[in-house]
Amino acid sequence: MRSVGFFTIGCKLNQFETEQMREIMEAEGYRISNPGEPADVYIVNTCTVTSKSDYRSRQAVRRAIRCNPEATIIVTGCYAQIAPNEIASIRGVDAVIGNSRKASIADYACLAKQTLPVIDVEAPGAGVLRSARQISAFGSYTRAFVKIQDGCNNCCTYCAVPLARGRSRSKPQHEVEEEVRILVERGYREVVLTGVHLGSYGKDLDGRINLAQLLRRLSKIDGLSRLRLSSVEPTDFTPELIDVIADPAFRVCPHVHIPLQSGDDRILEFMGRNYTRSFYSNLILTIADRIPNCGMGADVMVGFPGEDEAAFRNTLNLIMDLPLSYLHVFSYSPRPNTPASNMPGQIATETKKERSRILRDLGKAKATAFRQKLKGSNLEVIILSKKVRGYTTGLSGNYVEIYLDEDIDPNEIVEVEALETIGNGLGGRLIQR
Repeated sequence: MRSVGFFTIGCKLNQFETEQMREIMEAEGYRISNPGEPADVYIVNTCTVTSKSDYRSRQAVRRAIRCNPEATIIVTGCYAQIAPNEIASIRGVDAVIGNSRKASIADYACLAKQTLPVIDVEAPGAGVLRSARQISAFGSYTRAFVKIQDGCNNCCTYCAVPLARGRSRSKPQHEVEEEVRILVERGYREVVLTGVHLGSYGKDLDGRINLAQLLRRLSKIDGLSRLRLSSVEPTDFTPELIDVIADPAFRVCPHVHIPLQSGDDRILEFMGRNYTRSFYSNLILTIADRIPNCGMGADVMVGFPGEDEAAFRNTLNLIMDLPLSYLHVFSYSPRPNTPASNMPGQIATETKKERSRILRDLGKAKATAFRQKLKGSNLEVIILSKKVRGYTTGLSGNYVEIYLDEDIDPNEIVEVEALETIGNGLGGRLIQR
């Protein structure tokens, strides 16, 4: 039996699509290789959101080649979609395929070693998004991911993802419900909904359903304990969506991730973001008021062209004033064929590094303050499969790692009293299983 190994760079959407390809390969008779074991085929699922993502993707490709120089090496994902020739120039790569070809991944695994790589990349798909394959398991993951949307209609001047993923397409509601139902029947208690522009869900489905309405429908599935949203754009947080997240009846975790990118109105306009710092601030404060102890994360970009010291300070001060619980900080890097790559006022690398350091330190302080706030409160926690320092590890609804002394099986949902800070999480006492 031939074996296959996977390397995945990037977002939860890529993680989902890797699991989808894993099931496709298993159905074709391939065995998934164990960590450290050479495989006959390697599939590398790449990311291109930043130049660092490109670098990590190339590293993963070379790591796969080193694992077994005789293996068939297939590279896919957003970096492969946008820069197939760059990937093909790496000696040892046998096929470079676009995102739309992932459903046919087994066809490329049959390739013998190629002197010249096969390149099969076409424009990202259009029309309604349909499942290439409904996923029934997620390997070692305790939580399941469901892709409900792909592509993006936004025109952010720094972003290459629409070039790699195409326009927004939603998966029909009945397909999403069926996929979640299958996962719940397989024992998954928490389902994370993923997409490129998650909040646009349903806008291409004749306006018959939106994200809030989908959450209401999914919450009625017997056996489903928790739903969680991945990143949602600020302008997609309608009053209806906030109401659904705030209402425990709909089982949505009290956790939101809302990209900020910049806290300066001039930079937001240059970025092509369609909101102001005031809009963002009001949204975060509204959610904090409606959903007590809600975990709230944000993406922040430093060093966008034209970001002077005053603009950076506006971002820093806004974040200081908001009850965010963690930050994902990125340095701007020019993406090919995006408007921002040709803008004047490009920022020096050292300045980007220093601003990133300042914001990452602030993010750590925000995370610590949020954990301190949770001490003494009772939290609903799903037990994960990993151990940390000998502790049983879980994840609270508001996205904090919880460490317990008790041995509890993965995938159980328990009630825990948060007691003390341990590393980047909270130690807790089991109250109820």
